[in-house]
Amino acid sequence: MATREEYIDKLEKQLREWNQQIDKLQKKAEGESNKVKADISRRLEKLKTKRSELKVKLDRIKDSSEDTFEKVKEDAEALWKDVREGFSEVRSILKD
Repeated sequence: MATREEYIDKLEKQLREWNQQIDKLQKKAEGESNKVKADISRRLEKLKTKRSELKVKLDRIKDSSEDTFEKVKEDAEALWKDVREGFSEVRSILKD
């Protein structure tokens, strides 16, 4: 089981990676039809929102005590899963 600090580092690294992936996917979508671009844009906006929510959870984890860390971590894990699934959906549309 990861310590709180290890978990924070892992989450920060993942958020940075997702920022890069969003930029890459937005650029790739530019070459698609207007319908696909609109769909990708909508999906990426949802991902950005979830990513922002995850950043808030990360800040809460940083400020949490060891007692509340596990609860906040559970919430973050659920969001993390949603974001990963969202990226998979976008990639499948773009065949990335």
